Amino acid sequence: MTQEHLTCSVGLGGINLSKDLTEVRFLLDMQIYGNSRFRDACSGAGLLNGDGLSLKQDPDPNAAAFTGSAVVQFQQKVMWWSLDRCDGRVDPRGKTWTALTAAVGAGGIAPVDVTPTLPAIGDALSNAGFKAYNQGSYKTQTLGYQNKGKDVTISQEGCFLCTMTMAATGIGRPTSVWPAGVLAKDLTPVHANDIAKNNACYTTAGLNPFALAPLLGMKISRFGLEKGDSPLPANPVAHVDGHIGAGGVVAAHVDYKDKHEGDFTKGDHWVLITNKASDSGFRDYDALDPSGGAKMGMSKNLAVNPRELDYFLKWLNDYSFQYKKGYLFGIPSPKSGIERQEFQKNYRMVRYCLLSRS
Repeated sequence: MTQEHLTCSVGLGGINLSKDLTEVRFLLDMQIYGNSRFRDACSGAGLLNGDGLSLKQDPDPNAAAFTGSAVVQFQQKVMWWSLDRCDGRVDPRGKTWTALTAAVGAGGIAPVDVTPTLPAIGDALSNAGFKAYNQGSYKTQTLGYQNKGKDVTISQEGCFLCTMTMAATGIGRPTSVWPAGVLAKDLTPVHANDIAKNNACYTTAGLNPFALAPLLGMKISRFGLEKGDSPLPANPVAHVDGHIGAGGVVAAHVDYKDKHEGDFTKGDHWVLITNKASDSGFRDYDALDPSGGAKMGMSKNLAVNPRELDYFLKWLNDYSFQYKKGYLFGIPSPKSGIERQEFQKNYRMVRYCLLSRS
């Protein structure tokens, strides 16, 4: 039986405590046994050195330890990461740990050969550890503020609440204000809404994420051009990419509605970007959309977004044309309905919150 999580990091640059090292060696040996692609890369089963990491039969005896790491081989051959992304380390609750345990861990997925194994690992890596919630399911739960003198529900205006809840199911932790017995993986938008109501996290303007985030066991910072935002960095995409690479997640404020002049690129909706995508193509990140509770993708390529491309071309023809630039763009989920896919393909991230473990 595998551990629920590692105590410390294992691998190149890791802490490498004995019990953690033993666990990672066990998982790697099981992967070698059950996955032909990984087995071929390792030149046979059970060929790990005493440190549990380096291959005994390194094809290049002069190669650096990095390229001789079984973890790097696993990241390349099984997780399909490019070499520049491979770090040769297994971090607690990290993507590599998730991939290792997806095949042989407590989830009960037996180690099998490469073709059926990869989808299981892909599922584990995609939005790993985060619950998806559909805000439309909460039609009677009112938020802690009113809009035009009327109570509003999670279904109507709770996308940000649902996005923060989904983030907390993967990186949050219970605090003293949580209901007794509720673990992070079991947190729901109803729980989060009650926590927000009971702890003055709502204002007349809506949810105050800076008040709610620490109550959900998370740290938060927000970047954009609106009141209360920190200034956008010189390269927002690199900023987001680095944060996700370090194990954080991003609440992305997306614009998708055509509005009147002067306000037509203000954010309309929130989605949660959970991790870098493990497949190829335009999809750079996996995301969860509280509108429908479906998985979707986000891309760095503005060409996938017809609205952004139109705005950009207008700006090229007339530099006086002002619009709020988008930085990441929606890739529709095939599991969403046609109407929702139309919304998702227009998503343009115009501001964002970085969320991380507290």
